[in-house]
Amino acid sequence: MGSATKHALAAVKREVDTLTQHDADSARKLFDVVDELAASKQLASAFAERGAGADAKRALAERVFGAQLGEAGMRVLGTAVEQTWETEGDLVTGLQEAAIRGVAQTTGTHELLGEELDSFLDTVSSNGELELSLGSRLGANDAKVGLVERLFGSRLGADTLRILRSLVKHPAGRRTRRLVSWARGIVADQANRQVAVVTVARPLPAAQLERLQAGLSARFGRDVALNQIVDPSVIGGLRVEFGDELIDDTALARLKNLRLQLA
Repeated sequence: MGSATKHALAAVKREVDTLTQHDADSARKLFDVVDELAASKQLASAFAERGAGADAKRALAERVFGAQLGEAGMRVLGTAVEQTWETEGDLVTGLQEAAIRGVAQTTGTHELLGEELDSFLDTVSSNGELELSLGSRLGANDAKVGLVERLFGSRLGADTLRILRSLVKHPAGRRTRRLVSWARGIVADQANRQVAVVTVARPLPAAQLERLQAGLSARFGRDVALNQIVDPSVIGGLRVEFGDELIDDTALARLKNLRLQLA
């Protein structure tokens, strides 16, 4: 993955982080955008074109998808098309990741999604014929989707099936096990992005933790859980890691900055 795509993905993930439970349907519709971009090389190229302006690409996205996506989905798509991607394939895969993250974020069913993806992965891994049928590059992807729905439609939830359909239709050259493991990792990572890791030299009192949690929730616009880690080496103060955000107000960090200024 090139540096441009990494930067683009980081921006998209931050936008997905702002979605709430009220945006679930809009997040699900991002899978439809993935379908349309995968089917239209011309449209995908227009969004991935480095020479095109960000405003023009956002306007095109609004014109093509605005009516079907809804406000929340358009924010994610708009952020995606404004970025610079290494290839149009990276854009499509990035939006597929955004859709998976969006469903996990808005439904709050990270654990269930993870369990069901694990169950699917276990079944495929233990059935060589099924793995071959799903992973063969000779078979039509729509037929593979039908196979997944026939075998797992009554066993898995609607959102898990929605994720699997997208993976099977748009594998981007990846084998089934790798695809599903990738999606499983995304779901787990999105769950972790709702947990702020707070590192302190000594345990914080409950009242201070509550104030910190309320402050972080207000800052990031959504509920934030805290995972407190005690590390005497930070000396004092605290460090907060939340998704891609880092707030380091430890005494150790201040000492390091002072040394750099004096060097």
